[in-house]
Amino acid sequence: MTDTPQAATSGAGMSGKVFLYDQPELLTPEEHGALGLTPSDRPFDFVATVRVIPLTMTEFSSAQRHYPIVFASLEQPVPLAVVGLLEDVNLFVADGQWDQQAYLPSYLRCYPFGFAAGDEGRVAVVIDRAAKVVTENPTYPFFADGKLTKETESVMRFCAQYEGERKRTQEFTGKLKELGLLVNQQATYTPEGATEEQTLASFVSIDAKKLSELDAEAVHSMHKVGQLSAAYLQLYSLENWRALLARRFKRQKTS
Repeated sequence: MTDTPQAATSGAGMSGKVFLYDQPELLTPEEHGALGLTPSDRPFDFVATVRVIPLTMTEFSSAQRHYPIVFASLEQPVPLAVVGLLEDVNLFVADGQWDQQAYLPSYLRCYPFGFAAGDEGRVAVVIDRAAKVVTENPTYPFFADGKLTKETESVMRFCAQYEGERKRTQEFTGKLKELGLLVNQQATYTPEGATEEQTLASFVSIDAKKLSELDAEAVHSMHKVGQLSAAYLQLYSLENWRALLARRFKRQKTS
């Protein structure tokens, strides 16, 4: 694929599912020439009921300060920032706003844009047509005289960087699978007044013991491409389960 995203020339429909995108369509001047973005005063209402947000490897250093970082599954270990517990409530969204003190994942900064593989290795731009910020008579049109506006190009450049980091992250998770470093784990807690622990979350994580037992060659190869530090940052992030639980209790008391 090329690093430069392009609007599709035809065919607005597309198949497949994309997390959070209810109606993904290839962005074209024919189908979307009269549309664009109109900022919302509640920009994160659309993720108020989600419990995880995808992350790239390079985001771990910022995200690990606020969220437990886990992997989607042993088979498809997409890194995820955990933003909710038990109930379908995002504990970092209130009144449609993201907690300003917490890191905002790049996946959400790209929305409602995304990418799809185009012809001849090109990258075609996707939008979520169902997004509330995609409107007619927009504040920021997608196109002007059939060409992408500067505002659209700016967002697309950020999304292109994200796509590159997503590919690096796939290499990282592929290495974790290859080395057998991923395991199923549980986070537990003891409710106030109870005597027995209860499961807070079941998740996939790197096994700290297996990581410490890697041979020198594996350690060196991971270190050269930034994967070793990412692995330890993921482990450090698991200390955030307690903080996330405290955030949940605080939300329950004020609701």
